Amino acid sequence: EASGRWSSVSSGIGNKASGSYSSVTGGDNNDASGHVSSVSGGILNTASGDISSVTGGYENEASGDYSSVSGGRENQATGETASVSGGKLNTAQGDYSSVSGGWESK
Repeated sequence: EASGRWSSVSSGIGNKASGSYSSVTGGDNNDASGHVSSVSGGILNTASGDISSVTGGYENEASGDYSSVSGGRENQATGETASVSGGKLNTAQGDYSSVSGGWESK
């Protein structure tokens, strides 16, 4: 469902693009709710920060503005401009922070 202004959902099942200019390009039950946010596949991923992105994986979340998660499982980028580059159960919570993979890193 593409409900945001100028948003798009290309394929998949149960995907939502509710942020303006947001996009979901596949996968299942992904949500791009931030302004200019994107989810590029995977399952149960969320890009809720403005200009945030999730590029696949499972249950990842990019909630900080300008944040990104590049796959993995159950990772979170909550700080502004934070990034997680894969792994499992990692969190980049400080502004400008990054986690480059691993398990349960913060």
